[in-house]
Amino acid sequence: MGTACTPPRKSLPKRGAPKSPLGIHQATVCVVCDRVIIGEEKVCNISTERLEENQHRISVDVYEEFYRKTLHPLLVEQYSVEGLDRLLLSPRAYREGDNFECCQSCNSSMQPSKAKKKGSKPPKYAIANGFVIGHFPSVIQIPGEVEPRRIGL
Repeated sequence: MGTACTPPRKSLPKRGAPKSPLGIHQATVCVVCDRVIIGEEKVCNISTERLEENQHRISVDVYEEFYRKTLHPLLVEQYSVEGLDRLLLSPRAYREGDNFECCQSCNSSMQPSKAKKKGSKPPKYAIANGFVIGHFPSVIQIPGEVEPRRIGL
């Protein structure tokens, strides 16, 4: 089912391959709330199936309807995960097949008993619960200027 939590880690896990496809260390990030999972907090796995069951709580459409605002396409892109279109999820979360890493708080909030309730709210710290912050793009187009500007952050 993809809902198991692993015990707290005392140090970085020893794995045969690095987490990142680029071969570098990748922080443990929750797919639902985009927060770094640190310290003694349990790291859980959540399946794409479970995320899809909760689409009425974590989708772009529900966010826009609730807040009565249209999200900028760049923000929607920044919180997109391949294969789960129109859900506000963290692309920084580690994915293995159909499972993502998730914090214990979001994992318990995304259980089937809560997913089946119509009108239920997103998890407390979920991106879809008003935490659509995004990040600066590396290139911006300023109105009235012909060439886009590169931002060196």
